[in-house]
Amino acid sequence: MPGFEVEIDPEHQHLSEICSAYWATREDGSFAHAVKDLADTFGYPSYKVSKVVSEACYARSAELCCSECGEGFIFRSRAQWTSSARYVDRRCQTCVEAEQQRQAEQRKRADAARAAVIRDHFPVVEDESTPRAEDLDMQEAFALAALLEDAEELSRGVTAPIAQRTDRFTPTTEYDVKLLSLLRDSGLVQLHPSSSPESFVWNDDGSLSDSFYPTHGAYYLTGRGSLDDRVDDYLKSFGKISSRSSWPDRWVEQFPSFWLDVAVAECKAYLVNMLKRHGLEFAPGQKTDDVFRRALKWYSIGQVFYFIWRAAKESAAYRVREKVPAKQAANSAVTRISADVDRAYAQGWQVSVYRRDSRLPLSTLSHLLFVRSLDLDDPMAYSPIDLPVRRPGLELAWSNVDSGAFERLIFQLVVETDGYENVDWLMHTNAPDHGRDVSATRLRRDPLSGHSSQRVAIQCKHWLSRPVRDVDVSSAIVSIGHWQDPPFDVLVIATSGRFTTDAVAWIERHNARGGRPSIEVWNDARLEALLSERPHLIRSYELR
Repeated sequence: MPGFEVEIDPEHQHLSEICSAYWATREDGSFAHAVKDLADTFGYPSYKVSKVVSEACYARSAELCCSECGEGFIFRSRAQWTSSARYVDRRCQTCVEAEQQRQAEQRKRADAARAAVIRDHFPVVEDESTPRAEDLDMQEAFALAALLEDAEELSRGVTAPIAQRTDRFTPTTEYDVKLLSLLRDSGLVQLHPSSSPESFVWNDDGSLSDSFYPTHGAYYLTGRGSLDDRVDDYLKSFGKISSRSSWPDRWVEQFPSFWLDVAVAECKAYLVNMLKRHGLEFAPGQKTDDVFRRALKWYSIGQVFYFIWRAAKESAAYRVREKVPAKQAANSAVTRISADVDRAYAQGWQVSVYRRDSRLPLSTLSHLLFVRSLDLDDPMAYSPIDLPVRRPGLELAWSNVDSGAFERLIFQLVVETDGYENVDWLMHTNAPDHGRDVSATRLRRDPLSGHSSQRVAIQCKHWLSRPVRDVDVSSAIVSIGHWQDPPFDVLVIATSGRFTTDAVAWIERHNARGGRPSIEVWNDARLEALLSERPHLIRSYELR
């Protein structure tokens, strides 16, 4: 006896004969007719027999039943029947679909309840007036414009979630979150009640927690009037002053810092992208940020991209060559970039300007700043050293001081710096001091190992006409060696110029051997960075 009953669709009664033959069985339960024989008998190609039968009828099992409704399982083909063991302890399709429908309705009710909670907590409100770009700091003004700029990312004055945007808001997710938090904390935008419930963190009792996911929320501009009008009014105010020739005075002062933030984000995005292309995952940290900030004081974004390209390639090779973990190889990239940047600057490399990778398109924020506002033909080649909006003479005018004033400047710099004590200056410039112009005790404070100190000698070379050579460094080491009671631990060579390639290589070899004293170099770029934090010294010595 067969373990099923054949039920033929009334609309296909004309196929009842082939259906009955297809499902006919012998006493032992095997099928009575081969598919090939059925094809020959009824005039169908063999591959169509099962399809014709499955559309005209089905076999309902008398033994294998749905665990929920008790109905026998339905089989549309012999293949399904012979593999019927997979139906044990399962529900029929009707019950599965019914359960899915119930779950969908439950989710719908839950979402509706959560949406009601969100509306209660985040109603659309009106403030005194719509923000105007001229009243905001530069970073706020550009971030707000970037958020509202693209009409495709807005619906009736409400932004699409940053995570769903077609064009990136900023170069990195980290910068996205930072600027969204800035705009919200400043009261310039608010979360819109249409934000998805998944944008928020919910407590177990169904109430809203204080946490949410900034890039998943929808935002609207604070102010009065319709949300569309608020956006239009703000963008008009931004358009009037977005060009660098129309910037408010304070924007000119704020620009270097803002440019650096955007440029660092661009470089971090490119580093992550390049390492990923080499199969290396990387999460930038504070060290990455510091390295790029220093590099971008000397080089354009495109030039830093060159250092990144080199480092990513070498890190991938390091992983293969040394068989180190992928994380170690990826982390080594930042160290390589830092070393290459220092070496390139000290040795005066001609650094190539890399083009933007088409797989890493310009973010909306970067476009507003580099293209719309600065009107740069090539943002990748733009260098902070010759910013067109910087105050005239921002570079230090070393020619305004003589050797004596340069030594006095270095002395004051060390005296005013925390961690240096017993600072001494030999009062006769160019005297036979055996290489010591300024000396000091450098204190190291370690909460675990205690305090330590180093004797530091600083030799000042106010050389504008020629760089410091390897022979000059070697001579300084010999000269400082005369001071043995007690000896110096560190020799700093401070110059208003640069070091030759041979001098840098000589210093690196000396320090690698662990020679005493170790050598540190302060070239013109490093001194400019140090003095930029002490503007009173720059004014006192008329360096700008």
